[in-house]
Amino acid sequence: MMKLKRMLAALLAAALLAALPMASAASAASTGSFVDVTDPTVAQATETLRLLGIISGGGNGYFYPAGSLTRAEFCKMAVETLGQGAKAEAQMNRTIFKDVLGDHWARGYVNLAASLPIGSSEDTSSDAPASGGTLMMGRGDGYFYPNDRITYAEAVTILLRILGYTTKELTTGGTWYDGALATAKAIGLTDGLSLTWSDQITRGQTATLFEQMLFTSKKAGKEPYLVSDMGGEILKEAVILSLDATTDDGATGAVLTTGAEDPYKTDHAPFSSTLEGRRAKLVLDKDDKVVAIQPSTTGTTRTVSVVSTEVTYFTASGGERVTVAPATIVYKDGKALTYKDVYLNIKASTQAVLCYSAAGKLEYVFLTSVNVAETAAVAKATGGTPFASLVGSDTGYRVVKNGLSASLSDVRQYDVGTYDKATKTLYVSDLRLTGVYGNASPSPATPLSVTVLGSEFPVLSSAMDTLAGFQIGSTITLLLTADGQVAGAVAPTEAKSTTAGIVEKIDGTSATVASLDMLGEDGKPRTFHGDTGLNAAMSAKLQGQLVTVSSSKVGQLNLTRLSASGASGDLDVNARTLGGAALSENAHLYERVGAGSPTQISFAQLTRAMVPTSKISYVGKDYAGRVNIIVFDDVTGDQYEYGMAKPTVIQTDVSNNGVGVTSAGKSLGPYVTSVTFKDGQFIGISASLEQVGDSPKLAAWVDLKSVTKVSRSAFDMDDSAGSGIAPIGTVTTGSMILPIAGNVVCYNKTTKTWFATLNEARAYSDSLTIYFDKAPQDGGKVRLVVVE
Repeated sequence: MMKLKRMLAALLAAALLAALPMASAASAASTGSFVDVTDPTVAQATETLRLLGIISGGGNGYFYPAGSLTRAEFCKMAVETLGQGAKAEAQMNRTIFKDVLGDHWARGYVNLAASLPIGSSEDTSSDAPASGGTLMMGRGDGYFYPNDRITYAEAVTILLRILGYTTKELTTGGTWYDGALATAKAIGLTDGLSLTWSDQITRGQTATLFEQMLFTSKKAGKEPYLVSDMGGEILKEAVILSLDATTDDGATGAVLTTGAEDPYKTDHAPFSSTLEGRRAKLVLDKDDKVVAIQPSTTGTTRTVSVVSTEVTYFTASGGERVTVAPATIVYKDGKALTYKDVYLNIKASTQAVLCYSAAGKLEYVFLTSVNVAETAAVAKATGGTPFASLVGSDTGYRVVKNGLSASLSDVRQYDVGTYDKATKTLYVSDLRLTGVYGNASPSPATPLSVTVLGSEFPVLSSAMDTLAGFQIGSTITLLLTADGQVAGAVAPTEAKSTTAGIVEKIDGTSATVASLDMLGEDGKPRTFHGDTGLNAAMSAKLQGQLVTVSSSKVGQLNLTRLSASGASGDLDVNARTLGGAALSENAHLYERVGAGSPTQISFAQLTRAMVPTSKISYVGKDYAGRVNIIVFDDVTGDQYEYGMAKPTVIQTDVSNNGVGVTSAGKSLGPYVTSVTFKDGQFIGISASLEQVGDSPKLAAWVDLKSVTKVSRSAFDMDDSAGSGIAPIGTVTTGSMILPIAGNVVCYNKTTKTWFATLNEARAYSDSLTIYFDKAPQDGGKVRLVVVE
């Protein structure tokens, strides 16, 4: 294949500047870009050539892409591309052409070009129409005409000589240039250019020629010129995991891809963040540094904002449901995981890059780093454009607040904005935390992180000035981005905490609260600890409650129960409406059994079509009045542990009856209860947050119902289902169709052993007994399967 498929448009636009007299390849260490290059492809080209050492710039930061090019300038460019620029100085004392004397800036380059043998010995013609088997000659009259503007045909002929084509091969037409132009077209060298032979080409057009040449094979060669003659390398296609990785020696801004043990260094100006998560090839120079990135031309990618996740799909902003098989590879924080392993820890507003094959199959998902906000702003007031400093002159951008599509009219004072220019999305957060300013690192004068309520938060530059107004030990309200970074700080009298959580544990007057909307670096909810400031009896009433979290004293938590309205009607699970009103796209669902702990659940666990008002104990709403939190009263049955009852005695100050279950070879419980159970009875038990001594009480229990003689063929399994709690299929009996719980357990009554999977139990016998908790219309599922 004569030409490597073009991946980078105008890769070598920068090469033209090498021809300017003030340019010096030796000084090509600058990391800047040319200020007058606005075309992205030309900008990438100038940067690539700078990194290859072909250009260094004009000293003033300009490229002049629309300007023309002289023969002397083109000569210097060609010599530098050959890697022969260092030899030019030794040619300064020679005189070959009458019009290139000792005072001409390009004398060394012109003399060197006239002396460098190119092609084979049979190459005896000129460049236009020069003679001699060298890179570039004059016009047969002893003159070089260095200041003449180079023509299209001259430029093409010289580049073909660099690729090893002889004059005999290029002079096959009626004129000296016909053969050259025909050959260039055949090998793809002039793709995208429509010029006549005598046209003067601009710097940008010449750049296109050089780009095509670098990625074109030499005559009879297999590798592109960049690889065969410049010592470069084009790596195999891989997924770009990071454009800001750190190498072992501490260098930042390196490029990390799948399959690479270490990141590749680069002196490139920052690559576009849109490349992260894409399949691409890295282009390396002879020192193994990245000079360019070639995005894949197969398949497609798109970026969406995650609103909520389920085990087999997630909901994107706008309501789109994106199906994701549980085994789908997900790249998160530089690691390859599976969707079923991470879906519960994907935070709302996370940007997900979806990569599809040419056939339209989702191949993998790339999750952007949690710490995506580098620049943030705080809305000082409402109205107008409160985040003009972020969006600049951009128009038509999307607004996403708290993970949901919004508009600027939804912005409130002290909301925090971050802007993703690549996707033109303004992310707005109203997350705030009030507490005592505990610490600053490395110092209060230059805080890169601050500690409030025992948790450490990274600080963005936008927060430096406002943090300077507070002393360590004072009470402060942090204004946070959606990913928990500090964008600003105000006094508690200006803005109150919006951080919500669940009181997981009360020990006397000490409380442990898990945040609902704030994740730590480990991807798990941040946990806050402290004294409630209440007596033990009042503190105990907070256990299991949804609260807002703040603090005004070191070691103390101010916990306020979230205000809520009652359910306005039944929940339509399929329509996702409550009393006819649509739920928020990122509504959080929780379930509580008796005095047990509220546990977050998914819509996939709600197998009933309607949930009556009587089973909804709490409804919370967001800033726009949309229902965003629902707490159910024991509707899924998934908060129970199912198995065979094991009655016991629990000794505290007195002897107490207790019950546990044996399930899948494990003993669960026991919990204190006054109920009497039979040993081996098939039941489900749920723990209470209330305790007797150190032992939890039994919050509730269920006696499982059974259907016998169920054939293995009655089971309809969903092979794409995950391994969580959500149903993995159905089983049909004579009177009903029951969903099968994802954590169903299976027992062999004859051997008194547990099967590892349901399929093992089905393979063992064609007559099975299924145990379920309640009727399917009430949300019942198969919890246990027994064979004999």
